[in-house]
Amino acid sequence: DFLRRHHSGADQPRAFFADALPALLFRLFVSSSPASPCFLDLAAGDAALADLIASLLAPSGPLLVAISAADRHSLARFTFPRERLPDWLGFALSSTAASSDKVISPLLAGRVGSKLHLSVFEYYLFWFAYYPISAATAKAAAGASKGSTPTSKPSLKPRVLLESLVSTLASTAGRNPDRKPDRSLYLKLLYAYLKEFVPSDCAPPRGGFGTLLHRNVRDGVDAAGSFRRAEFFVHTLVQFWLVGDDFSPLPVRTCRSYGLPLLSLLSRSNPTLSERLPAPGLGDAVKLLVMYLNRSSVCKLADAGNVFDGMLLRKESCDSPAGYWNPLMQRPLYRFVLRTFMFCSRDADIKNIVLVFSAWMVYMEPWKAQQDDLNEYDLPPPGGRNVNCVSDGKMQRCDVGYSPAWQGFVLSNYLFYSSLVVHFLGFAHKFIHSDVASVLQMVSKVLEVLGSSELLGLIYKVDAAYHSRVSDSQSCCLDDVLKYVPTIREQLQQDWEDGLSKHSTDGSFLHMAKNSSLRLFSFDDDGAYNLLQLLLLRAETEIQRLPGDAMQTRHTLDVIKSNMRKVFYKHVESFQAKNLPEGEHKQHHGRGDLFVPKHPSPGKNKLADMKYSGDWMLRPISDTEVAWLARLLICFSAWLNETLRLVHADADAVPTGPTIIKIDQNEPSRVGGPKDAARMVLVGVFTLLTVAAQWILQFMRNHKIRINLRILASKKLLAVAAMLCMVYGIAKNMLS
Repeated sequence: DFLRRHHSGADQPRAFFADALPALLFRLFVSSSPASPCFLDLAAGDAALADLIASLLAPSGPLLVAISAADRHSLARFTFPRERLPDWLGFALSSTAASSDKVISPLLAGRVGSKLHLSVFEYYLFWFAYYPISAATAKAAAGASKGSTPTSKPSLKPRVLLESLVSTLASTAGRNPDRKPDRSLYLKLLYAYLKEFVPSDCAPPRGGFGTLLHRNVRDGVDAAGSFRRAEFFVHTLVQFWLVGDDFSPLPVRTCRSYGLPLLSLLSRSNPTLSERLPAPGLGDAVKLLVMYLNRSSVCKLADAGNVFDGMLLRKESCDSPAGYWNPLMQRPLYRFVLRTFMFCSRDADIKNIVLVFSAWMVYMEPWKAQQDDLNEYDLPPPGGRNVNCVSDGKMQRCDVGYSPAWQGFVLSNYLFYSSLVVHFLGFAHKFIHSDVASVLQMVSKVLEVLGSSELLGLIYKVDAAYHSRVSDSQSCCLDDVLKYVPTIREQLQQDWEDGLSKHSTDGSFLHMAKNSSLRLFSFDDDGAYNLLQLLLLRAETEIQRLPGDAMQTRHTLDVIKSNMRKVFYKHVESFQAKNLPEGEHKQHHGRGDLFVPKHPSPGKNKLADMKYSGDWMLRPISDTEVAWLARLLICFSAWLNETLRLVHADADAVPTGPTIIKIDQNEPSRVGGPKDAARMVLVGVFTLLTVAAQWILQFMRNHKIRINLRILASKKLLAVAAMLCMVYGIAKNMLS
């Protein structure tokens, strides 16, 4: 009501923006504690409050209208709290200002010294983007508080209690039990802002590559201002959500071009950044952002043609928003999904991971973007109700498959279809014991996406070109693919997986710092094919342990095997033809038998016939071992093997002949007394033990035998040891 009374530009009270607006935005978007939720959280269970907030924060609502008027008259400037900024932005502000700040990120365009001066609209967008992170932080704090005994229950002010009681009563009275749950108010506001500030016809100025400083007078100040506003909004969402606490926030090429030491300095200032998980609960918002930008690319694809050619280096601007926004999304989204898969703990909520997985799948299939998927995010009309739209049967959904028009998109995002799939399989091995049904459904979806014949053919062409398996006669036909190989190699080995590491003792199958090569069609132990084969064997064992009827999960397993045959059948044939001796082809089973669904009979255990062909010491931690003790013994065994040179030992490098000892002839040789005799005996025994130890080490090096103390973590062995200790203690007490 106050904002409507002061709607005119000249009547805008500066005191409201200086004093009331920061507190209002804090209460709207920040949950300071579980006992003090923000207004958006309260609106989740209060339809009346949700309608009020929607009318206030809508793009045409009184708050944004007042903010727009305030910016036109330059009434106020704000600084966002540095502790709530993404880590790298806070670090950039604490470093010396550089002329390249505005080129690196439009968010740094308003930098003044060590502070970031924002307009009222930009200040509002920062708080809006911070809401999912605040909600995740509040949930984490609530979960941590459950593990400790609170000294006193936090008290609420009477007014807050009264407001909460009234809101609960109002929401209970106005709730329809048969009504389907709506999308959250925050997602509806996000979609409304995307439509308003990033329309499908938004394009960078033609005069040059779009930044906040580029203005095109011919298109008018309004068009340039609209694009700068869209650019700032998208950059804000990407930096707060996708980049966040990532210690490698900028492309390696950008850091080299401007001499930025951000990676090394951030790692030193906060070593835990390298394994920090992205904020949970961002999956829904990221998915909506990807869906909207994908839908924009579908709308413009017919007019723009192949808009992705040459956009990897971002040297030319493009009229299509897909051609402009997609390079901005590629690296942050890839690292966001990869960090989620790599750094999530075993006790993490699988629902949050599924949401991130859904965003990944939506990004991989932009050709399936439909307006119907976005209509459910529409805000209700002013004064109206949230009415679920029901199809009348005339509008049928048409799922469009991959077509050659999307080749440029796939090639520029190739790692999403190859390397990230292999990383995901490592995640699946880690979580297969936690929720086998959800993991199998995700694996089935990945294989379904890759199973498109035209898409699979393109992916394999790039893989063959990457590994130089293309003949001279084929190279002339693959010029459009070969030109992407250097960029893909740079992305894989130096940029997109920069600095991401994985411990080798967590029971997963990713025992390397990063992918040094494409392994989707590799038949090594860490290739996708073998990872999938072993995953299915482990899944069958987990399905047998499921309570109740597991028919649906078994059906998903059969679908996975069928899709495996579709994705890998051709490449298994070619691999076997190259590597099997000629006489073994007749004796070898048909390739189709590899993927025939086989469920173990009640009298047989499928794992009994399974042989793990990888490093046996680094095999997955089983239920028969003590997990923490196994990890400790693996680390200790690895240290012993490294110290004793049992790892990658070269037998020829160690002398195998007799040891020749030179004795000084000038030294008097006399033995006298029992002391010298005892000393000689001890020296002889020590020498004998040393020679025996050297012989044993040489034998182990020659036969490639390593120390493996992991067997000591066996629960059976520990139980026997505990029983022997008990028997010894009882016998000792009885005898004493």
